[in-house]
Amino acid sequence: MRRCLELAQAAKARGDVPVGSLIVKENVILAEASERLPASLDIAGHAELLAIRQACTVLSTLDLSECTLYTTAEPCWMCSYLIRDAHISWVVIGTPTLSVGGLSSNYPILRDPTLTHWPSPPQIIRDVLLAECRAMRAL
Repeated sequence: MRRCLELAQAAKARGDVPVGSLIVKENVILAEASERLPASLDIAGHAELLAIRQACTVLSTLDLSECTLYTTAEPCWMCSYLIRDAHISWVVIGTPTLSVGGLSSNYPILRDPTLTHWPSPPQIIRDVLLAECRAMRAL
């Protein structure tokens, strides 16, 4: 998560939303990304999405089973869908995103077991370096 905070700081320095994400498999970082919004003018410039794309390229597969995604902020609905669709096994979250979060909002896509024809929900670890991640978002 400390590396995710560094990535979030890089996003902030560029004028983007301060979110950093990375994907690990077998203790090896496969991908890392920082938010690219609003500077990139790419509506899909979310850190989690960019890290997932990169990890899929590195592994030459759309199946990220046995991978862990770390992120400073709770993934939104779009990113939560991608996490589920890519079969990511574990998600480590710094701070909640209550309004549009895929875990804590009214639409818990990240953890909802009733979504038929979807991969199983990932294991979730919440509030890792919560104060630091929350402070990054407040800046």
